[in-house]
Amino acid sequence: LKMNKLKFNILILNWNNRIILSECIQSIVDNTYNNYIITVIDNGSTDDSVNYIESNYDNVNFIKIPINLGYALGYNYAFDKLKDSLEDSWLLLLNNDTILEPNTLYTLAKNADKYGDENIYGCKILNIKNNKIWYSGGKISFLTGNVYHEGINSDDTMNQPEIVETDFISGCCMLINSNLLYKVNGFTPNYNFYYEDVDLCNRAKNLGSKCYYISSTYISHHISYSLGGRFSVLKLFRKINSFIKYLFLN
Repeated sequence: LKMNKLKFNILILNWNNRIILSECIQSIVDNTYNNYIITVIDNGSTDDSVNYIESNYDNVNFIKIPINLGYALGYNYAFDKLKDSLEDSWLLLLNNDTILEPNTLYTLAKNADKYGDENIYGCKILNIKNNKIWYSGGKISFLTGNVYHEGINSDDTMNQPEIVETDFISGCCMLINSNLLYKVNGFTPNYNFYYEDVDLCNRAKNLGSKCYYISSTYISHHISYSLGGRFSVLKLFRKINSFIKYLFLN
């Protein structure tokens, strides 16, 4: 890979999370790869996160949404706004509660360059609290339609190939070319916070795309930071709600 060949537009959805967001942006700035722009999609924050980032970081663009539209609609709003400026560019959808390791962008770029712009890419995701795996590939059970992360809660000692095909990429860190994104028309808006990523990957696969999981780099993730932690009732309710919609639509 000619260093910095692929231009990334890193899209980070934010809602009232100044500290988390600034840690995420700092980890991007600290990466070895520097051909990117950062766009923060602010979902109607009422804290000072926008002001704080504007005064502490240069070259961060903002799409300010007056109210909190949630995950799918928040991203779709941004895709719509950016439509004319995004021809044939790479979008990295990134949760604001993630920390990249220094080679994440380079490793994603290297593999995307090699395997082409009609596919979707993601990397290993570790739980920031205990460094155990949260995502190392995604599986959809054809019997039940149930969806799970491979390797979840196991130690990060798995000896995996650098890149493997997988059923879906986590929306927590998803690299997709804008041409493909607009072909599948963004996220299906009637999910409420879960399964949007699985659904988008399925629609891309119907067009012949593949999902590639890259094991040789990772990000660390504060699991479900904005929904009150991993085992909150709210999270469970939303997950069940989205699962029913997913079964119905697929």
